[in-house]
Amino acid sequence: MANTKFFTQGQIDNAKLSLSDLPDLTPNRITREEMLTSLSDDIVTLSTKKGYSAADIKKALEGLDIQVSEKAIAEILKKSAGKSTRSRKPSRSSTNSNAGTQPSQDS
Repeated sequence: MANTKFFTQGQIDNAKLSLSDLPDLTPNRITREEMLTSLSDDIVTLSTKKGYSAADIKKALEGLDIQVSEKAIAEILKKSAGKSTRSRKPSRSSTNSNAGTQPSQDS
């Protein structure tokens, strides 16, 4: 069959109608980043509370037909560790060093 160089308005209308009737696939097509974000709490729990390494988690995900690099898992764990260190209270040395900088109130 030869390639058609011209199309009828009927063909175009039919194509538009057919294309508009196709189902939305976006809920079933999750990006790698969205998937990792969704699984990040579980990955952190496996590492911090159950003793799994990034390699162990990678292997478990591969068993579920989810291909993720060990580096991507390690990055999630690194971000998680960074969040927990930011919530620390100031050290004693920083609170004591401020004590000498306040002006005295000898009137």
